[in-house]
Parts: sequence; structure tokens; C-alpha cells
Amino acid sequence: MLRSLLIDHRWLAAAIAAAVVVVGLRWSTFAVGGSDSYCYVYQAQRWAGGTLQPVEPLARQASWPDAPLTFTPTGHVPSPTVPGAIAPICPAGLSIAMAPLLVGASGQSRAVFFVVPVFGALLVWATYLIGLRFSARVGVASAALVACSPITLFQLMQPMSDVPAAALWALAAACATASRRSAPALAGLATSAAILMRPNLVPLGLVLGLFILVRPDRGWSQRIRDAAMFAGASAPGCVAVGAIQQMFYGSPLRSGYGSASALFSAANVGPNAMHYFQWMQQTHTPVWLLACVAPFVLPGWPTALLLTLAMATVVSYLPYVVFNDWWYLRFMLPGIVPVLVLTVAVFDRLLTWQGGRVMKAAASPRLATGIQAAVVACLTAALCVLFVDEARARSVFDLRRLESRYVRAGEYVAGHLPANALVVTSWESGSVRYYSNRKTVAWDVLDPAWLDRMLAESRALGYEPYLLLERWEEPLFRQRFTGTALGALDWPPSVEIAGQVRIYRPEDRQRYLSGQDVETDYAR
Repeated sequence: MLRSLLIDHRWLAAAIAAAVVVVGLRWSTFAVGGSDSYCYVYQAQRWAGGTLQPVEPLARQASWPDAPLTFTPTGHVPSPTVPGAIAPICPAGLSIAMAPLLVGASGQSRAVFFVVPVFGALLVWATYLIGLRFSARVGVASAALVACSPITLFQLMQPMSDVPAAALWALAAACATASRRSAPALAGLATSAAILMRPNLVPLGLVLGLFILVRPDRGWSQRIRDAAMFAGASAPGCVAVGAIQQMFYGSPLRSGYGSASALFSAANVGPNAMHYFQWMQQTHTPVWLLACVAPFVLPGWPTALLLTLAMATVVSYLPYVVFNDWWYLRFMLPGIVPVLVLTVAVFDRLLTWQGGRVMKAAASPRLATGIQAAVVACLTAALCVLFVDEARARSVFDLRRLESRYVRAGEYVAGHLPANALVVTSWESGSVRYYSNRKTVAWDVLDPAWLDRMLAESRALGYEPYLLLERWEEPLFRQRFTGTALGALDWPPSVEIAGQVRIYRPEDRQRYLSGQDVETDYAR
């Protein structure tokens, strides 16, 4: 009976995991747009092609100040190790996972967008396995809540590493708490991959290793053997991160994000604590605070481990740079998983205590168990509805439309601008490169006195320059290049794309000022 019930729970958890894949693909942005997405996908192309840091000749040939920086698209920095090349800001883990899907592919491939939804399914399944340490009910309910979490859904739709990193840490925790002999090695392998995916969360690996070493239900000889297995299996990820950072940045301890002193500060702890707490309250309802009473309601090593993993995640990011947008709650996703598991487990335990009274009154353990399962199912369903509704209110299911401007603008450049076009842009410097294979110059790092001279030199080098700006960038562009001939943007754009992106042809300015008409192509 129990075995068949467990199988039923497994099928239900598998169905939730499969639904996550469907949702992730149905509402995926299918767009390489912002800094992170371009960083991961472009780096995946480089890993698949075998040329990790191709040199841009113009970056070494141009005479304007900081030319290599101006030829660096969003999500990258000028390479410290290869003059004229660029290095990715983001870690390599997700790109390496994407790379096999791009081997032999020329140009763009939608296959890269399948990776994150698959990791989403792994996240749900690993959450289920963690919840099983308490009960099958807790496993399925926890998996459902993580699947419907607004921040899970938000990151599920984009080619970014937050869901994959959370999935690998959840898998590591599930393996570390398993009883089979190979579990420590499997936990180490998952930790190795998680570190490669998100190196700054290595403290979570230390927590898991310490847990395996002091796990109270094992003898010391077995603990030492298991800890050694875990450490050995975790090492490849650490070694790979060091080797990759040495290759890209010249030191195994240096990352693309900059120095630790610039990223971390004690002054950030207070604002970040306030933001993360508020965002959790707003997106997950206050019910998650039940996890705080877990040590009193659910004493034992599973509770201690999950709370420690959650706290280690929080501590890793509290001193980090302060952001004001709710979706930076994504940093907390590896900690949100154990919090939601503990939330359900605490509620289930409280019902168990109450269920004892029901059994005495009804003299039917099966009735009490059925009532308890029904109450947990109802609470889970209600929370899932609230989570999804919150995600909808925060435009999670509208991301494809919002991100489509990157695809439209890039494809317009590819189809309508000449092959020798040099696109002066900033926010879309990555997407323009990806979709059009045209060279870009970032105006936001160009010396303000050099705009006109940079355009003239580009023409002399055989390129036809264009300005591509999102509408919100135009005031910033005018402010930066005040006093230059072209900085005022005082002529009509040659193209306006979906009412959001404009392309200006510098040669049109003189024609317009001399009284000639400049027609604007309004592209959808």
C-alpha cells in the first residue's frame, strides 16, 4: 500500500516537472537581449566553436580613446589576456551546458532556449526529493510551490543561470541527505556542477560537506569516507572555475564582475535585507515565515541542513551590490527552495499533531491521514494560484513580447543595413551582434568629444555608421554628447521599430537641415 502510494506521488511530481518544461517553452522569450542572456549564449557559441576569445581587429586599429572598451558588447569586458578580444562577465557553467546543442550549428539556434526549462524540471524533481525527507505529501507540495514561485517562473523564461544553479544545489542537497552509499559522490558531482554554474555560492558546498562530515546518524568512519568522496567529487568544478578564470581574466581568483571590494560592502547589508524580505513577502505571501519556526517544530538534521543552506545563500548576497528591481530575488532562489520545503513541512507537522486528535475522535487513522492530505493539498493549490497570479501581475507571462524588440531590431539590421554597417548602440550592443552579425560600438563608454571623429574614422576604415537607440536612451545620448554636431539627434530617424527602437543614419542630418525630407520606415 505504502509503495503504491509513493509511486503515485512520484508520478505526480514527475507531472509537475514536465509541466514546468512545457510552461518554460510556451512562454520563453526566445530572445538574446540583455546583458546576461547575450553573455551566456555568445559564450556558448564560443565553447561550441572552439574559439573562446576571437580578436576584433578594429579594437586594435581604431585610434579613439579606450577603443577596445567601445567594441565590447554588453555582458563582456575587454579581455585582460588577449589584446583586442572580449571576455564574458558571466560564469561558464550555463554556456558549457548549452554548447553541445550548438556544435555544428551555424549562426542562431533555438536549441539554447531548451536548456533552462529542462533545468527547471530538475529543480522541481530535486525539491520533491528533499521534501521526501519529511513525507511524500511534503515532497509533492514543495515541488508544486517551487514550480509556481513567481521568481522561478520569471527566470524560467530566459536563458540565464538562476534556475540551473538552484536546480543543481537542490540536487546536491537531495543527494547529500540520501542513504545510499553513492549519495556523497553524487552530491559532490552536483556541487561541482553548481560551482561551475555560480562560483560565488561555494559556501553552500562547504555547508553540504560539513553536514556529511558530522551527520549524526552515521559512524565516524563512514562520515570520513563520505566526506572524502564528496570533496573529491566536488573538486573538478572548483578546478575548472580556476582554470577558466585564469584563461579569461589572468588569475584563478579573478572574475568578470570586477574586484570584490567594488562588489561587496557592509553598507549594502541593510538595504539588501530590507529588499529581499519585502520581495519575499510580496511574491510568496507571509506564509513562508513558517520556515522560521522549523527548529522548534521539526528538530533534526534535515531541518538544520535546510535552514543553514538558506542562511548561507542570504549571507552570500547581503553585502552584494544593491538592486531595486524585484527580479533580483533570483539571487535567493537556491535559498528559497529549502525555505518552501520547510514551510510545507512545518504546516504538515502541525496538521499531524491536530490529526492525532482527529484519530482519537474518529478512531480511524486512514480518515485522519486523508483529511491531513486533503488540507495540505488545498493549501498548496491556494498558494500556487496566488503565486501564479502574482507572476502574471508582474508581467512574467508577457516577457516574450517585452523582449521581442531585441529580435526585431537585430533582424531589421541584418535584413536592411549594409554588410559594412557599424552600429553605434549600447543597451542592444549584444543583441545586434547576435542577430545581425554586424560590428557595434558602445556609445556610453565613448569619450564624449570623440563622437564626430569616431564616425568619420569609421567611414575612412570602410564602414557605414548608424546610431541605434532605444527611446529611453535618447535623452541620455543627448546629455552625453552635448555640444557635438550629431549629439542632439535633431533629425528624423530612418527607422522606428515597434515604437521602441530607432535607427538614425548620420548622413541624413545634413540632408534634413538643408530642407530635404527624411522618411522614417515604421517597422513592426
